[in-house]
Amino acid sequence: MQLTKEALKSGYLLEKFRLFHLKDDSPGEYEYHYHDFHKLIWFISGEVEYHIEGKSYKLEPHDILLVNRGEIHRPFVTPGTVYERYVFYISTDFLDEHSEGEDSLDLCFQMALREQGNVIRLAPSWSRILFETVKLLDRAEGETQYAGEMYSRILFLKLLIELNRCCISNPEVFHKMARYDKKIVEIIHYINENLAADLTIEALSDQFFLSKYHMMRKFKEETGYSMHQYILEKRVLAARNLILAGSAATVASAECGFKDYSTFSRAYKKLLGQLPSDG
Repeated sequence: MQLTKEALKSGYLLEKFRLFHLKDDSPGEYEYHYHDFHKLIWFISGEVEYHIEGKSYKLEPHDILLVNRGEIHRPFVTPGTVYERYVFYISTDFLDEHSEGEDSLDLCFQMALREQGNVIRLAPSWSRILFETVKLLDRAEGETQYAGEMYSRILFLKLLIELNRCCISNPEVFHKMARYDKKIVEIIHYINENLAADLTIEALSDQFFLSKYHMMRKFKEETGYSMHQYILEKRVLAARNLILAGSAATVASAECGFKDYSTFSRAYKKLLGQLPSDG
């Protein structure tokens, strides 16, 4: 089944960051989707297998899950279990605004990409320290006391700084025991690193020495996407980021693999609900 735009793009962030404490007694089905912001999940309980860009992680209590902006993901929750987690939506603007020099607040998200692992599994001593800040933040969210918004922001910055320090001093906290099809993950990495290249099914089939139909079937099984739809949407999202960074729409479309501007404009409008020129 091809995913609709509404099923794909999920969640909107009007604030700089947002915390949700969610507890589902009867979790239903979740769609594959992505966000226009980073997402950090502090997992508490449930039988959950989390799929991100072709990799599957079996979560354990107090795992921290990092989902970068634009990464396609979906949780699979075992029925009859209570799925509890703290979910942070984080604006990239917020991270840029509060970063200083080489001290980038999105370091843990950068490391997740570099380490090719989306799950952080902390030692109990570190986990207790960071989780105390999460609980303080959760309590602060419902308060209307003096300087409440400032206090929440300070607590959240404290959480990010401590998490980044932990990642710097202990890179092994990135849990690598994901289940995945090695060839499909290689294809995903190749696509994302070569959006301007020839990414037709025939070209990818030759590149990875796979039959077209086997490759397409396995890709859909592992990601929930057809290869065509995945490539199209990754190209649109990459072009959108270039446009937001100041590139002309025509230049961005070419650099992201679109052969003509009209095709790019139609795809951009269908996925994002506006034209590239709308800003």
